[in-house]
Amino acid sequence: MNELNGLSSLYTNALNQMNGTASVNQKTSDLPEGAEGFSNIFTDALQTLESKQADSTQAVQALVDGSADDLHTVMMKTTEAQLSLEVAVQLRNRGLEAYNEIKNMQF
Repeated sequence: MNELNGLSSLYTNALNQMNGTASVNQKTSDLPEGAEGFSNIFTDALQTLESKQADSTQAVQALVDGSADDLHTVMMKTTEAQLSLEVAVQLRNRGLEAYNEIKNMQF
């Protein structure tokens, strides 16, 4: 249940930043408005993915070492990391598909 709350808050923050309702530290530069917020969304998502992968690895190592005897928690962390990776791969695939469609448009 906690991972669902984390994902829903991540999506809510992403939507708020894209709509411009969240407070984002934007620097004055030549980038269009909202571009830094958009890149921050992906940076935060990748950092979250990396931390979930690290938590999963640590949980598996603790189970192998014998310091953790709760298989349920290890399986939850491993599944959470797997689902996060699958979502990241699907987002990448959709982004590439959109890029290729735009690239192949004739003006």
